[in-house]
Amino acid sequence: MVLAARGKVSLPEYLQLRVRYFADGAVLGTRAYVEGVFEALRTRWGPTRTDGARPMRGVVADLFVLRDLRKQVFG
Repeated sequence: MVLAARGKVSLPEYLQLRVRYFADGAVLGTRAYVEGVFEALRTRWGPTRTDGARPMRGVVADLFVLRDLRKQVFG
C-alpha cells in the first residue's frame, strides 16, 4: 500500500486519486512544458520566482506543476 511504499504511488493510481493537481496545480506536464507556460505568463509572478516547474509530490513520475501543492496532497 501507500505506507509500505513510503507515500509513493504509481502514476495511474495517483492521477485516479488526486484530480486536485489538475485543478489547483494550474499547469501539469513535463518540466519543459511547465517552464514554457511559466515564461509565457511571466508577468503573473513576482520577480523573485526564477522558475516555474514544481515537482508533483508523492508520485513516481517526472511530472511537474506550476503551483506547488503543499497541503493535503493525499486528501
